[in-house]
Amino acid sequence: MILKLGRKLTEIVKEKIRQCKGSPTFRVPGQGQAFTRDRKLTAERILSMIITPAKQSLQARLKEFGVKFMNGEYATKQAFSKQRQFINPEYIREYYDETVVEMVENGGLETFKGMHLTAIDGMRVACENTPELIAEFGCSGSKKDACTALASAAYDVLEHISYDVQIGSYSLSERELLGRHLDRLEGFGPEKFLIIADRGYPSYDLIERLIDRGFNFLLRLGENWKNVISWLDDVVEKDFDYEHNGKTYRFRALKIDLGDNKYEYLITNLDRATLSLEEAKHLYALRWEVETFFGLVKTELEFENFSGKKVNAVLQEFYATMTLANICLCFVNDADHAIAMQDNKKRVYEHQANRRQSIGQIVPVFLECIFTDNKRKRDRLWKDVEQFCERFSEPIRPGRNPERKVPRKKKFHANGRKPNLS
Repeated sequence: MILKLGRKLTEIVKEKIRQCKGSPTFRVPGQGQAFTRDRKLTAERILSMIITPAKQSLQARLKEFGVKFMNGEYATKQAFSKQRQFINPEYIREYYDETVVEMVENGGLETFKGMHLTAIDGMRVACENTPELIAEFGCSGSKKDACTALASAAYDVLEHISYDVQIGSYSLSERELLGRHLDRLEGFGPEKFLIIADRGYPSYDLIERLIDRGFNFLLRLGENWKNVISWLDDVVEKDFDYEHNGKTYRFRALKIDLGDNKYEYLITNLDRATLSLEEAKHLYALRWEVETFFGLVKTELEFENFSGKKVNAVLQEFYATMTLANICLCFVNDADHAIAMQDNKKRVYEHQANRRQSIGQIVPVFLECIFTDNKRKRDRLWKDVEQFCERFSEPIRPGRNPERKVPRKKKFHANGRKPNLS
């Protein structure tokens, strides 16, 4: 990865915010008169509020924002909520898409034999139980009374950035969202991506779509693929051919030994010269990085702490948070590269930037840089952040795999426990 990529992405977002009023996609269709008059809550200010995480109540954020960037004046949360409804979420989606183009085309990203290792996975997104959101996204739970959306990400497990994100109704399947990812990635050249997915994804239909569209894949098979798994009892890999609509499709099935008489089964369209059995085992193990990404956006960027209860607000903050996540991760990657170059013989383990502390420094500086027109000042602010990220590193301890604690059968609040009697 080319260093200082995080700064480049910030400049793209800053320019998009500055030019928002002139964009034909900025306003919700039918609201062409919105933001034509000067108000306290300008379009630029609202966009900047949307793209920063909601770690406080909305009114507290508006007040803090007013003190820093509006000469002490601040708007009410009712005014903010009303004005944001005129902003088209697809315009904020453009932030994300344009920063992804910059990363893929000019980022110098690390690849495996020329392919971006792209893990696909979905996650549940908890939303407010409002009639509008329930109608749009549906509900989960045994009683179907918890408003929940289904989101998915195409995530580079080597560079720790996402190439595409999707959100939709909870009733959608993860395979359907994967199809939307393929539509986006195809524009960069399908042969550049190695799609890695868990056992819930494989199907003959998916295999055909991936091969026909030119994508490479490494998929884990579920237990229902007994017709393939049974052929691997005495061998570790085998080629399979099948015909559909007059066309022959071929894939390799691999048997991965996990130890303790446990196995997992993978399929790929890559030949042995390109992907060996050991490489397949290692690459599939990297798939877990996408789960770490979901944890980061939910905990560090408080993704599910939506500041609005409308569909527009949820979509706006979804795309904004995913954009900010990529920017933060690019700064963290820059810091990791710098830490790796340090010559510190006292260290027992390799080190990496502390993700939590780094993001805590990046987010407020990002907002300040959006409103700073002086390029030299922005560079100085980012230099301070980069030095902080490099300084506060943490060791990477290999082989850490603590045993999972057995969950309690009955959950209760800590305050409900009876004190020990003496």
